[in-house]
Amino acid sequence: MKKSIIIFSAVIATLSLLAFGFMNSKDSETGRVETSGIENVALNKQVVEPSIGPNFPDFFYDVGSRFNVIKKGDLDKATSFSDFIGEAHVNRIVSYKSLSVIILDGDKQTDKKETGNDGTLTAAQVKLLQSLAYSTNLLIRADYREKNIETGQIEDSYWTPYLTIVPETQAVYAGGKKGLITYLKENSKKNIVIVQEDKLRPANLFFTVTKKGVIENVKLDGTSGYPSIDKTMIELIKTLPEAWEPARNSNGELVNQELVFSFGNRGC
Repeated sequence: MKKSIIIFSAVIATLSLLAFGFMNSKDSETGRVETSGIENVALNKQVVEPSIGPNFPDFFYDVGSRFNVIKKGDLDKATSFSDFIGEAHVNRIVSYKSLSVIILDGDKQTDKKETGNDGTLTAAQVKLLQSLAYSTNLLIRADYREKNIETGQIEDSYWTPYLTIVPETQAVYAGGKKGLITYLKENSKKNIVIVQEDKLRPANLFFTVTKKGVIENVKLDGTSGYPSIDKTMIELIKTLPEAWEPARNSNGELVNQELVFSFGNRGC
């Protein structure tokens, strides 16, 4: 009896080995490769393409006036240097050496200027300021002696507010400034993938919003270092999808206003 059981077990084992060999042979013939569950997950994993963006991630966009703004109405009322800086700063000034009003051409000083030796504007300076048109850029340069708030010592110092004259109600893009910047970013991101930080420069693109709310006089002041990007930005400003609400003066009359689109490396 025991001998029969041993023979039966041996037969079963032999049949199992034959069956296993047959299955492996079929798998080899069909080229099927067995993988674990983890490997299957890895094989089926989708490859996510990297988002498009510049190699220099701090590519700068801004739209507004060239310098700190001062309304035409406030400029016409100015009588002293204190009308251009904070009261706390004015109170530290002990005496003035000179005070100059200088008209700018872009960022450069021109010969059109008036200078006095006091913190109070001279009659010539007041006349010059009141003659200036909207979007004019100017520099107020004051040289003086002031009291150092930390040491109490009297020291030589100076202050140079750079200003742009704006209407009482400035021009506004229908989509708002945020919408404007978003549009410019989204429609230029494919162009700025070529940017390298050491080659990128600050660029300014000037344009005028007319009384009719349309863009005119688009001009590039300095290149970003990439002519293809400059060209793209010019076309984007010329073909904005939404309209502008024109600027208005103190009487509510429509007036032109020049704005600047700054892009590229963050400049001064």
